[in-house]
Order: sequence, then C-alpha cells, then structure tokens
Amino acid sequence: MTNGTIHDHTLPQLEQATDAKIMAAAFEEFFSGQYPSRGLKVNDCQISRLQHKPGKECNITYRLSGHDRDRRPYDQWIFAKMSANGENHKPAPNGQPLQWPGCDFWKPVSAWQEMNMVLHAFPYDVKMPYLGQLLEPEFVRREIEARLPSFGLSNGWTCREVTCHKVKYMPTRRCVLRYDLVVADAANNQRQFVFYSKTYNSANSRYVYDVLRTVCASPACSNGRLNIPAPIANLDGTNTLWQHAWEGTKFGSVMRERGWADLPQSGFMPKIAAMLAALHQVEIPHLHLTDGPAPAKAIENAYGDADNITQFLPEKQTVLAAAAKTLADLAPEAAAHSTRATIHGSFKVAQLLCREHELALVDFDSISRGDPLYDVAEFFASILYLIVSDGIPAAPMIASVESFWSDYQQRVSWHCDRRRLAWYLVAFLLGKMHSSLKRFETKAIENIPLAFDLIEEWLEVVRRKA
Repeated sequence: MTNGTIHDHTLPQLEQATDAKIMAAAFEEFFSGQYPSRGLKVNDCQISRLQHKPGKECNITYRLSGHDRDRRPYDQWIFAKMSANGENHKPAPNGQPLQWPGCDFWKPVSAWQEMNMVLHAFPYDVKMPYLGQLLEPEFVRREIEARLPSFGLSNGWTCREVTCHKVKYMPTRRCVLRYDLVVADAANNQRQFVFYSKTYNSANSRYVYDVLRTVCASPACSNGRLNIPAPIANLDGTNTLWQHAWEGTKFGSVMRERGWADLPQSGFMPKIAAMLAALHQVEIPHLHLTDGPAPAKAIENAYGDADNITQFLPEKQTVLAAAAKTLADLAPEAAAHSTRATIHGSFKVAQLLCREHELALVDFDSISRGDPLYDVAEFFASILYLIVSDGIPAAPMIASVESFWSDYQQRVSWHCDRRRLAWYLVAFLLGKMHSSLKRFETKAIENIPLAFDLIEEWLEVVRRKA
C-alpha cells in the first residue's frame, strides 16, 4: 500500500474496485448486460464499507443510485465479494436463487467475471433471509396496526402510508431502515410519524429491546441526564427492533462543521461525561445482562490486530508484537474483582446524536454488565484517533479527553484507575489502526506514524507502577 493506492498482487482488480468514480461507469456498463431492458444509469456510486485482507479477499459494499430509461429512480446496496487469485472468476455457483423477496428486478446473486466479483443485491443476505419483508409496505403496515398503543395511538387508527428509506447496511450483520408513516383515525384526522428499524442476524434484537425498555424507564432518562430513543417493539420473526426517532445530526458531523479544535470549549464534553456516568449507574436487577468483554478477550484481539496490521506494515512487526505482549503481561485484575456496571459496550463518537445543545445516545447492540472504564477508553480512542484519521491537531483532542476524565470521576462513586484506562485504550487504538488499513482510509494511512506515537504514549501509562 503506497502513494494512496492499494496494491495486492492476488487481487489485481482491487485498485479499480476501490475507485468509486471508475466503478460508477463500470457498474453502468455491467448493468447494461445484466438488465438490458432496464436502461439503468448510475448517477452516484459510494463505497460504504470496505474490508481488505491482503492476499486473501476484499469485501466491498457499494451504495448505488440512479434511474432507468423511464426516469424511475433506484437506490441500491450491492455487496461485492472478491477472492484472491481469481477464485471468483467463474459463474455464480449452481443452486443460487434467481429471485429473492424484496429484490424486485435485481438478481440476488450475479457473477462479474471481469472484476472477479460475486455480487449480492440487497436485500439478499444469507444471514438475514427475512430482510425483504421489512421492505414490503403491507407487511410493515400490518405490524404497525398490531402495535398501535406502542405508538401512542388507540386501536381506531389505521396506517395509510408507509415510506421506507435505506439508512445503513452491514451485510450478514445488521440493517437500519427509516420509516415515514401517515396514520388516520375514523374522522380522517391524520398524523405523521418517523421511526427507525434495526434488523439483526440473530435474536439479539429481543435482548436489546428488553434492556432498553428498562433503561428508558430509569430515573436517568426521566430526569433528562440520559437521552435514548425509546423502543417501540420487537418483531421476533424478523429479529427487528423498532425505535422512536430522535431527530438530530451525527455528533461527528456537527463537530466537523464547527471544527474539532472547538471541542474543549464547546460544552459538550461535560454533557457526554454526565450521560455516560448516568448510564453506568442504571440498575437493571430483573434482567440478566450479558457479561461485557473481559481483559482476556482484549488481549486476544490485540494479538490478532497486531498480526493483521503486520500484513499491511511488515516493517512494524517487532513494535506491534511488543505492544501486544505488554498488554498481555500487564493485564488488569480479573473483572470479578473490579467495578461492574451497566455499560454501553460500544461507546464512541459515532453513537452520539446532536440537536442544538442536546445529545442522545444510540446503538445499544452491545449493552452489558462490565468494567465502566471499557466504555471510557473506547470513547477516548474515538476522540484521540481523530488526530490520525482526520488530521486534527493533538492539543484540543487531548484537552477534551482530560476534561472528560476529570468530570466523569466526579460523577461516579468508584475509583477510576488511569493505568486500567490506558490498558483498554491501547487495545482500542490497535483495533482502530487495523480498521483504517483494511478499509483503506487514506488520511489515516498517511498519518499512521501518529497512531504509533499514540500507542507508545499510552503504553507508557500502562507500564507505570501503581
């Protein structure tokens, strides 16, 4: 990987596949052969997810939009799988479906031999075969009308219109959709609703729904310290959680517009610290929370991330192996002897929404009972890694996390060990570095030396004697 270009001799088409502009034209030409009667034009091509394993494979999720010859628009996700040494340079295997619920005219599976790709058209997904139902207005309408009280409506209301919008898709794992509704009562009084739908590849949606109901009923939410979009329902048959909309903008987008250098003076860090401290002190006595990640798992991930990073940066093998070994040698005490709390499990910048001066927290897929410093460290990693991924000056990022650290400690009753925080933080930074490399995040790759500097700085904290 040099000069901003992916090089992998086992995947000769990779450089083209990761250029969205080139792929827009390539997809349009490919579609002309696959769907000759449609006259599909590709107006925009975005790469929403990319995972590259050097010498092995690359999986790319494209978001395509355009129109057909009758000017009818489309908005589609295409999941492309590329395997090393031309393994996909052959027709799709026999037995693949020719049609799939929700795919409309799109072929569920198709082979693009010139690009060494097998393409899966949304919503074809072997891990979530029920996804197509969530795109059917009649199915959604029936499910809404069966749960009217959950929307604050009496049973006399009916659902008149359902419009579905694609939001986020992680193939084989999760899918987020947004629904706009128009409902009416017997007197034809109409109301509009917006809510979000998250579909999982397992029954974990039920667990998240049950826990969120309890958290949202807690004093932390009722007194306004913790804003969480309330759950509406869980559709067990489709492993789908419905939540009310909390209309806002991604916190990261807000700060990019304002300038991350303004973060220490923005007033947001004390609010985020208060939010996380409030969540950590929510008691959920009547539900069994899953156990949060243990230090042993973080060590396993650190060794794995170090090995994977080495595939991209072989010259850093010694440094990476030493970092992972330090984490293994200086692992914190067993979780059973430390503070245990209700933790988010994935607390980072990406999980915060902003509306003027208000903040809300979303994405509770990993809510569990574990070490609260795990959440604090992941949030710190998401802030500090902006120095690498976005080229933000270090000073305001460091000032922001130190401000958070001071405020958070004043809001909780337990001791906050900085060495323990640093230990988790180094593990998260290794994971972020690997993520940048496998997703080909150009800016982060240019700044990779800064990532190593961050890791070494926080390893020094880990090495300090108590």
